[in-house]
Amino acid sequence: MLAHSNSDESALERVAERDDDRADGLLAAISGGLVVSCQASSGSPMRDTPTIARLAASALQGGAAALRVNGVEDVRAVRELTEVPIIGLDKRMGARRNLITPTDEQVRALVAAGADIVAVDATEEVADDVAARVRSAVAAVPAPIMADVSTLDEGLRSWEAGAAIVGTTLSGYTPYSRIEPSPDLELVGRLASRGVRVLAEGRFQTPADVARAFDAGAFAVVVGGAITDPVAITRRFAAAAPRSR
Repeated sequence: MLAHSNSDESALERVAERDDDRADGLLAAISGGLVVSCQASSGSPMRDTPTIARLAASALQGGAAALRVNGVEDVRAVRELTEVPIIGLDKRMGARRNLITPTDEQVRALVAAGADIVAVDATEEVADDVAARVRSAVAAVPAPIMADVSTLDEGLRSWEAGAAIVGTTLSGYTPYSRIEPSPDLELVGRLASRGVRVLAEGRFQTPADVARAFDAGAFAVVVGGAITDPVAITRRFAAAAPRSR
């Protein structure tokens, strides 16, 4: 069980006072902007909360409209730096891949730490009833919920269940979704055409990818490793060197 400090409880009480205007303001701040995912895996030299906070500060200086941050400690550290919207998540390793905020306890802890929006795993691989998972998260906190999905059907069910944003984050990461090296712009477009507020995420590598996502109808775009992972960036450039061929 996750223990809550008195300060965390006070934070939840403050969040409970948020109204629809607050949620609208958060979404307006993200709309048409770049969201930078500031994360690092356990094996990365960057895996250190103060380092993540510096990554976030760098992203903000570069023009990020919002940040996506993993884990209570990192969310709390980044919250101290800025008032821009933070999309919080809490990855936990499952049988095959990382699961995104699979419990409502994690949802509440992230909001208490300062997350403005919380991302949850809304895939059939994790939740047999995607709509029920989203409704449960929505009921757990007054903060908006982002549903990370892998297919059109998951996205539509999440939206109808009350998700404020639907992310294409997990397209290609479930056994039944389309696996490609490039972003799933088709999914972005199909969701947007149905009136869904889509946060395009997953395998964005270039500014051109970002522009194409907005052309497809994205509400905003998330870029992670292409900005914040020096190991991955170095590998891409090293692969072009003669000694790597």
